[in-house]
Amino acid sequence: MISGRWVVVLAWVAAAALAVSLPSGGSGGGGALGGLLPSDSEAVAVQQRSLAQFTVPVLSQTSVVVHDPEGLDLATRADVALWALEHTRATLQGEVPSGRGQILAAVPIPTAAPEVAVTYLYVTQGTSSTQTAALAREYAAHFDQPGVQTYVTGLLPAQLRQGDHLISRLPVFELGTLALIALMVALVFRSLVAPLVVLLVAGLGYLVAYQTLDVAAGALGFALPDELRPLTAALFIGVVTDYCVLLFNNFRLQLERGLPRHEAARHAYALEGPIVAVAGLTVAAGTAALLVADFTLFRAFGPALALTVLLGVFVSLTLVPALLAILGSGLFWPLRPRAGQVPAGVAPREPGRLVRVVTGRRSAAVAVGLGVALLAVLAAPMAAMRLDVSFTSGLPSDDRVQQGAQVLDEAGIGGVVGPTEVLIEGPDVAGQRAALDRLQQAIAAQPGVAWVLGPAQNPLPQRFGIVFSRDGDAARYVVVFDSDPLAASAIDDLRVLQQRLPTLVAEAGVEDAEAAVTGQTAVASELVELTRSDLWSTIPVALVVTLAILVVYLRALVAPVLLLACNALSVASALGLAVVVFQVLGDDPGLTFYVPFVAAVLLLALGSDYNVFAVGSIWTAAVRHPLSRAIAIALPATGRAISAAGIILAATFAMVAIIPLGAFRQLAFTMAAGVLLDTFLVRPVITPALLTLLGSAASWPSRRIRTSAPREDLPQADRVGAGEQSA
Repeated sequence: MISGRWVVVLAWVAAAALAVSLPSGGSGGGGALGGLLPSDSEAVAVQQRSLAQFTVPVLSQTSVVVHDPEGLDLATRADVALWALEHTRATLQGEVPSGRGQILAAVPIPTAAPEVAVTYLYVTQGTSSTQTAALAREYAAHFDQPGVQTYVTGLLPAQLRQGDHLISRLPVFELGTLALIALMVALVFRSLVAPLVVLLVAGLGYLVAYQTLDVAAGALGFALPDELRPLTAALFIGVVTDYCVLLFNNFRLQLERGLPRHEAARHAYALEGPIVAVAGLTVAAGTAALLVADFTLFRAFGPALALTVLLGVFVSLTLVPALLAILGSGLFWPLRPRAGQVPAGVAPREPGRLVRVVTGRRSAAVAVGLGVALLAVLAAPMAAMRLDVSFTSGLPSDDRVQQGAQVLDEAGIGGVVGPTEVLIEGPDVAGQRAALDRLQQAIAAQPGVAWVLGPAQNPLPQRFGIVFSRDGDAARYVVVFDSDPLAASAIDDLRVLQQRLPTLVAEAGVEDAEAAVTGQTAVASELVELTRSDLWSTIPVALVVTLAILVVYLRALVAPVLLLACNALSVASALGLAVVVFQVLGDDPGLTFYVPFVAAVLLLALGSDYNVFAVGSIWTAAVRHPLSRAIAIALPATGRAISAAGIILAATFAMVAIIPLGAFRQLAFTMAAGVLLDTFLVRPVITPALLTLLGSAASWPSRRIRTSAPREDLPQADRVGAGEQSA
C-alpha cells in the first residue's frame, strides 16, 4: 500500500467515478404487509379464504376521510354516499373497468362519529401505489368546501409518505453526517487536513460501497429496503471514520518518534492493520448472523450490513495508508508533529485516578459492581417494551396522512382504516342468525373495540356474498378498534380478542363453527411475534460468532465470555433507555418492530469491535508486563483514540434522526446511547476492572496473562509497550 500509494489512490478515484456513472439497480422497495410474512402465515391464509368466499373484500389499503369538526350535515353525508355510488355503479352493473389506474369501487363505511365519514377505495388490478394515492386525492377533492377537511390515509398512503420523507431528507442526512464527522475529526487532531482526508476516504468509499451493494443485491437475490440506506450510510461512514482515527493516531505517534513518513505509515499499518481487520471482521460476522432470521426483511439486513462493514475495512486498509504515506506530517497541518516528542527510554507517566481504580482489586470490585448495577437498572424497562408496525404514527405531525389518522383517533375509530375481519366457518352457519347476533354483541364489548359490523346490521340475502358466503358456510364481522390498527395497543387488543374468541363463540351458542381473524392488525401481530422469535434465535448466533472470533484473537475463553456478557447487558440498557424515552416519556405506542432487533445485533457487533481495540491492547502489553501494569500502559495509550472514535460513531448514528420518521428517531437514539454506554462505561471502567478481578484466569486456558513480576523488566519494554498500544 505504501510503495504503490499513487496507484491505490488513482484506483479508488477511478472506482468511484465508475460507480457514479453506472445506473442504480433500484433494488429497494416496500410492499404490502402480508408480503413480509412467511408462506405459512395464518393471517394471510384466513384472508385468502375470505376473498374466496365473499364478493366484497373488507381490506382496503386506502381510505378517504371527510371531516367537519362541527359535525357533517345531511347534505355532505348524502354526497359521500352518492359519490361512492357514482364510482361503483359500473362494477355493480357488471361493467368492471379494465386497465390500470381506475377506481373499481368506493364503499362508504358507517361510523358512530357524527363529524367523520370514511370511504374505502378499491382500484383496478395493476394500478401502482403512486397512481392509487393520486386517484384517492382526486376522489377526496370532490368534497373540498369551507369548513370541511378531507384526508387520504391508510396503509398505502402512509407507506408512500414514509418513502417521500426518507428520500427528501437522505441527501441532508448524508451531507450533514459528513460535515459533522469533518468537524469532530478536526477537533480531535486539531488539524484542517485530517478531516478532508476522512471526507475523501468516506466519500470515495461510500460511492463504491453503495453501487457494490446494489450489484450484490441483484446478484445474490436479496432486497435492499429503503429503510436500510440511512443505516448502511451511518454504519459505513462511522466505521471508516473510526478506523481513520485509529490509524491517524498511531501514524502521528510514529512521526513524533522520529520516523520518516513512509516508515511511519508502514509502522502504523503494521500495528493497526491487523486490529482493524479483526475488528471489522467481528462486526461483519455479527451482522451476518441476521441471515438465520425467518423474517425476509431481517435476512436482507444481514448481507447488506456485513458487506457494508467489509467494504469499510477494505477502503480503510488500502486508501488510508496510501494517503498517510503521501501526506506525511502535512496530515496534521497546521500543528505538525515534531520528531522527538516521544523520545525513547522515557518511562510511562504516573497512572491516573481511573487507572488506579480499575487496577486495584477492591476498587475494581466496587467499579464492576456499580457499573453492572447501573446497566441492570437501565435495562429493566426493556421488560415493558412493546412493538408496533404503525406507518402513520411515525410520520411528522404536519403530514396530511398522519393528520387524517389523528382525526380518526380523536373520534375514537382509529382502526377504521384497517379493520379486523372475524371469520366464522361451519356447515350452514348462516342459519344461526340469533346466535351470530349474540356473538356480535359479545365482540363489541371486548377491550379496544369501537364498533362491529356484521349480521345484526346487514340481514342481506346470502346471494350478495357480503356478510354471509353464498353457500351459507361462512359469516364475517368487521371489527374496528379504537386506535391505529398497526400500533401496539391495537395489537394487544387483538390478542385479547383472539384468546377469548373460542369462548365467546361457545357462549353465544354458535354451533359446529370455528373462528379465525385476519386483517392488517392480525398481520402486524404476526410480524411482531416473528420479530420476537427472530430476536431470540439471531442474538445467540451473533454472540457465538463474535465469541469465536474473540476467542481466536485473544487465545482465551474466560475473558471473551464475560466481555460479551457485559456487551449484552449494555445493549439491554440502551433498549431500556429507548423504552423510557419513547414509550414512557414520549407519545410513541411502542418501538417500531425492527428497531430493537437491528439495534441489538449492531450494538453487540460494535461492542465486540471495541473489545478488539481495548482488550487487544492490554493483551499485547501483557506479553511483557503483569496484568495491572499492562492495563496501566494500554488504557491511557488507547483511551483517547477509542473515546474519540466512540463519540464520532455515536454522533454518526445520532444524525439518522434528521430523517423525520419515528423509526429513525428511535434507531438513532438507541444506537447512540448504546455506543456511548460502551465508550464511557463498559470499555474504560467495567472491562479493565473485570480483568483485574479475573487476574490470570482471564486468559484461560492459555497462560498469556500474568499477575506476577514481568518476564522482562527492561526500560525498553515500557517504551515499546506504550508506543505499540496507541491504537
